[in-house]
Parts: sequence; structure tokens; C-alpha cells
Amino acid sequence: MSRKLKVQAVAHLLETTVDSVRRHIEESGIEVERQENGPRTRQFSLDNVFDLAAWRQAHRQKTKIRKKVIATIYAPKGGVGKTTIAANLSCLFPLMGIKTLVIDLDFQANLTLAFGYDSELTLEEAAELNLPEEKVVENHFGNLIPGWPYGRSALQDVIKKPFGEHGPHIIPADLTLDRLDTILTYDALEGKKSDLKIAALVQEGLSGRNPDFDLTGYDLILFDAAPAKNRMTRGALLASDFVISPVSMEKFSTKAISYLSSVLNDMRDDVGRSPELLVVGNFHTPNRLRVINQMSVLSKEYPGALLDNVIRRSEEFPKTLSEEEDLPPLCLAKPTSDASDELRSVAKALLTKMGVIE
Repeated sequence: MSRKLKVQAVAHLLETTVDSVRRHIEESGIEVERQENGPRTRQFSLDNVFDLAAWRQAHRQKTKIRKKVIATIYAPKGGVGKTTIAANLSCLFPLMGIKTLVIDLDFQANLTLAFGYDSELTLEEAAELNLPEEKVVENHFGNLIPGWPYGRSALQDVIKKPFGEHGPHIIPADLTLDRLDTILTYDALEGKKSDLKIAALVQEGLSGRNPDFDLTGYDLILFDAAPAKNRMTRGALLASDFVISPVSMEKFSTKAISYLSSVLNDMRDDVGRSPELLVVGNFHTPNRLRVINQMSVLSKEYPGALLDNVIRRSEEFPKTLSEEEDLPPLCLAKPTSDASDELRSVAKALLTKMGVIE
């Protein structure tokens, strides 16, 4: 995912001017490569961009952060762009000064792949292909759970940092993550409160009591849950303040959101709490009567849940991520595109709705 950006693209990503980017680079001391041939223009790496965003937040107080939040991105059915939205939000939040940890809870590991980590790659294969060991997924969220029978790891040994220290931090997934759901199910059968295990772990991390699982440095923790009602998803929802649910406006059915609403109602009955629902309209086609009616239904059935900001149908915003292309998420690959601007507007709206920023 080595990608170089010109100063104009960086200014667009950071929502500032070219002159401000140049000035802040000089003030921060961040080293940016220059083009070797022709004009000696700066060529920003993605690491450079996130470093600059963090510097601006620390020295210019660009974003006033009101509180820390835990959220789960979840849709009861596939094909709604959930993973693509999760990958882009995970990048856009740090660009706005929000320190973000994203946790891939889907053993199919599509989000992990979106950040350049092949969950099926072994250390031996990486050596044969001359790839860095960093590209190999050796641990996942299960390795952080107390009592994990295959060896517990410290948070710092599990996290991946695809764009450096100041970009999104990722807890990757692979096929063996499915074992966690099996363990949680066995615990439940034995009468243990397995559904609250993830919530307890996260709260312990936020308190800073456990140095091996210290979450105090993050402003936002984001779970990317599988489109299934399993124990891991339920645990993530119980740990979360909000659930962000993308819906496809092309093939919208009230059944998916109605099902999710019933799941949240059951949680309130069982444990006395559930995350607040936030709905993001995806694959939106303006001025189509069917879409307008669907938006109206969502607004009436779930007042306050539907974001005003939507993501329109676009060839730049595919439903699935291509394994063929070694590209970062869309907001970084094509930062000046209309789709990227819409994703940025959705990210801002979510941060405001969740109370992370004013």
C-alpha cells in the first residue's frame, strides 16, 4: 500500500489549504520525500498524512474531543457495503484527530484484507514471497480474551499499524477467530455470563488497570462485526455505546433493520441496556421515488437513527473489496472523489451523533 500523494490531495484530506500544509510540515519537522526527477515537489506517504493530522491535533487543537466512544458496525445481511464503510471510517476518524482502534470480528477477515494483511499468509510463505513478517496475521481478538486456550497475547503484540503510529490501529482477524465464538457458546451453556465477557474486557482496558490491554490512548473503539447473530457480535454490541448499521437503498428491506431493532430490544430486556442505533444509507440514488419512500419509512420507524448524510451509488464505491488491487481504502486512494467527500461527511455526522465531537 505504498502510495504517494501530492500536497493538493493532502490538503483535501485534512480539509485545509495547500499553504497551511506546507507551513505545518515545516513547523512539525515531519520529513517528506521530494520527487527525484523534474520539479522537487513533495510526495507524501500515507504515514506522512496521518503524522501531520496527529501533529495538527496536538498543536493546533483542530478537534475538540468530548468523550470516548465504543461502536459496532453491524448489518444483519451482507451486500450493504459494511466492510467498505468500516475501512473508510477507520481512516477518516484519525485524519480528524480521533485516535481510533478498529477490531475485525469477522473470521472471514475482509476488513483485515482491506488494510493489506492476508489472513491466510504464513510466515514461510511471506519469506518465500519476500514479504515482511508484519504482513502475516498471527494473532486476533481471541488472543486478548482471558482464558484463551491457545495462548494469550498483549495488545501491543496483536495490533497492526498499516499507516504508522498515528493512523488507525487494527486488531486483525483470521479463520481461527471462529474458535472464540465456540468458546463463548460453551461458556453460556455452562451458565457463565459469556455475553458480557467482551464488554468487561473493554471496560478493563479503558480503565487502564491492565497494562497488557491498555485502551486509554484511544478516543474511539470500533468493532466490525460479522453479518450474523453470533456470540461475538452480541458481545460487541453489549460492549458498545452505538451500533452503526449501513443499509442498501437499492435493495432496502425493512426486515434487516426490524430484525436488528428486535435484537436491541431483547438486549434491553435481558441486561438492561443496548447500544443506540445509527443508520447509514448506502447506494443511494437521488430523486428515485422508491428511495425517497424508503428514507421516509426509516425516519418514521426509527426517529433520530437515520443520518441525513448518505452515500450515493458510485463505481468508486464497490460493494466488495478486490483482492487483486493493492490499494488503501477509497478515502485515501481517491481523496478528491465525490464518494470520498460523502464518506467524510458521514464520518463527521457519526462523530457528532455519537458525541465524540461537538
